[in-house]
Amino acid sequence: MTLEQQVQLSSELEQQLGIHNNTSLTKTIDDNSIVINTNFVDAFSEANLNRLKEIISTDAYPELYGNELPKGIDFIDFEIYDIDVLNDSIKKEYGAQQGRAGENQKFDKIKNDIITNGYKLRYPPIAICVYPDGSIKIITGKTRTKILKNNCKMKNAIVAVYKVTDNRTLITQSVRFNCVDVPTGVANGADVISAGQELINGKMLNKNLADIKGWIYEATGDGPFTEAYKDQLAQTILNNANTRPLIYSWRPENINQWMSDHNYKKAALQYPGAGLGNAELLFVKDDGSEPDILYLVCASSSWTKNIYRASIVMANPHFIGKTLRIIVHTSTLESSNNTKDLQDQYDNRVKLHNFNWKESISNYAETFFVYKNDKGDNVIPKNTSKVVLYATLPAIKKIHNMDELVLL
Repeated sequence: MTLEQQVQLSSELEQQLGIHNNTSLTKTIDDNSIVINTNFVDAFSEANLNRLKEIISTDAYPELYGNELPKGIDFIDFEIYDIDVLNDSIKKEYGAQQGRAGENQKFDKIKNDIITNGYKLRYPPIAICVYPDGSIKIITGKTRTKILKNNCKMKNAIVAVYKVTDNRTLITQSVRFNCVDVPTGVANGADVISAGQELINGKMLNKNLADIKGWIYEATGDGPFTEAYKDQLAQTILNNANTRPLIYSWRPENINQWMSDHNYKKAALQYPGAGLGNAELLFVKDDGSEPDILYLVCASSSWTKNIYRASIVMANPHFIGKTLRIIVHTSTLESSNNTKDLQDQYDNRVKLHNFNWKESISNYAETFFVYKNDKGDNVIPKNTSKVVLYATLPAIKKIHNMDELVLL
């Protein structure tokens, strides 16, 4: 393709996407759009911020920015924050969210919408609280923060800035803001239960039915729950006050973060000539203490794919003679207010993966490698593979040490 053809193709693409100026596509575009195409810009501009301020009216969202905010929280302004500052505030949470039982179940839907359809300024932005020492916490918008940083490679984000007086208010607002019906994901019953249990465990909410009911009505406002369901939630929180099932959600970016935080690094960095893609979840110890061991992290739902991935790794000439340890993760467990239910989910996923892994290996060996001995008996060669089912990633905070692998 000639340079002229490339320029023409770029121009046509810009027109299709509604970009009609001559600014660089790798910088902020100083326009007045309501939808920001994150494929073509890497930062929000002051013009984007001003446009959002025009669109988002405090009168339209009094429960977020106006006179319906409860005591203990004050809205300050909309501002632009560095994306790394926002991301640093949620490190080491691995999908666990304040105000949610786990990671936002709409994560993939939200990610695909932002990447495909753009970031829409007409919806309430990420909300943060700022403390006197300058530190911040995200009240709501962790999902969007991760997507903007990891998937869109944005350098900053527009946020609503609040001052919050205490952790009780922070946790309550994390639920309340997620009850406002916008495409960032509405809170569900498990989220309310999780937040209520956290407040009780932290002695920020009294363990009696009347106080719990009062808190639920405060936290959910006019959100998606009926009065009967709110009463049911209150009773559930009371009955399970000390069983808060905070769970980690495992997706590639969370896995990479956990492994990095616990002294592993991508094998692609250790073996640059091995042809490994950066997306492959293959790791080594970052201190060089285990030169002959590799770690492959795999989803419990994909044992057939995992066997194939392991075979590709071990067929690589860079890894001859090495041992490959398989670490299984359980993706995102279904929300539950019962720790035993979560543990059963976790155990069943791991057991099913390991059973099918071993069964499949045995079937492959019998189908393709069986031979007859001198007596004419069928013989399956002894498995001498250096691929071992080694451990699982922790997922349930009340059961697991979240800083250690769960050895099989």
